[in-house]
Amino acid sequence: ALLAVAPVAASAVITVNAAAVTTATQLGGVKLPTSNAAVNVKPNVSLNTAVGNSVKASISVSFTATIDGTTATANLDPKSTEVSLYRGTVSDANKVTDLQDVTSADAGTEYKVGMNNVSLNFGSQNANKKVTLTFPDNGSHFGYNGKDGRSQEVQLNKDGVVTLSYVIFPITAKNFANPEIVSWFNVTTGAPVTSASIQLYAGSNAGKMNVAQAVSPLENKGNGYVAMQYGNKLAFDTTANIKSALKAMNIDVDAYGCFVAPKSFTFNLTATSPKNDATATLPVTVNVPNGVNPTPATVPSQSKTIMHNAYFYDKDAKRVGTDKVTRYNTVTVAMNTTKFSNGIEYYEVIENGKATGKYINADNIDGTKRT
Repeated sequence: ALLAVAPVAASAVITVNAAAVTTATQLGGVKLPTSNAAVNVKPNVSLNTAVGNSVKASISVSFTATIDGTTATANLDPKSTEVSLYRGTVSDANKVTDLQDVTSADAGTEYKVGMNNVSLNFGSQNANKKVTLTFPDNGSHFGYNGKDGRSQEVQLNKDGVVTLSYVIFPITAKNFANPEIVSWFNVTTGAPVTSASIQLYAGSNAGKMNVAQAVSPLENKGNGYVAMQYGNKLAFDTTANIKSALKAMNIDVDAYGCFVAPKSFTFNLTATSPKNDATATLPVTVNVPNGVNPTPATVPSQSKTIMHNAYFYDKDAKRVGTDKVTRYNTVTVAMNTTKFSNGIEYYEVIENGKATGKYINADNIDGTKRT
């Protein structure tokens, strides 16, 4: 998303000559879309480089603001809004006057894009409200009432509209005609790799270890792994990937990065090229000999005696195989019955503390007792 702006809603839009302009696709003055076509707003900015004479450079700029599930779109005024692009810091000296000057050699370069006189329409239901707009902490900022900042309180008018004097946010030039791929390599051998495995030991404190312990050997310049694109090293976020992998295993990571290590866990390293968005993923398996495998949760169960020979059924009440449990034998089942769509109640069979998805007709258990 372009702007993770914090407040409100968009049901109505400001109309200019019967059509709201919500996306800028050129530098300079904003023109009305042809034939008054409606422009769908997407939370996205892109800057694609020119490639020789075959691919023209292009830019697309739009943003939204959301609060309580309602979204306001940025509306651009064709009479006054201008889009500016800067190579580096925002200054007249760095201003790009011809979009075609952004070539494939600039791929991966961060620019700044600015738009002036941009409004947000939060709908008449939010008339005269004060809201706080917060832009991402990545160099984005905006001007309002003579002040500049990343987060500012603004006053909506009687129509629920606020006009920002300008917005500035970073944008990275991409060359999607570039076929270069991203690959992972072992730093020690220089050989390409498609997976990795490391062995670590947890501390003596109940099998605990820290995320940093898993990160360190992977980022180790002498014995780690590196993502490369045509000789250029790419950055990747190890910590976030480890935490999300552990969360998927229902393993909590505390605020200090500590967790009870299982004997083995796998996470992915993903590197993305800033030049053409090419990505490569490296699955990493961490083996922890003194780790602690979490105790699997068990399903509450009870032992029951079969009163009548019973077959097994699936959740659709269809018989599963030909096996059956004969009378007077015991079976472990769930604590309560489940009524199927056919109106018959069944007990689910439990094995080793886990639900099996196999069911026995409750009448074969709770029916007339044999003596």
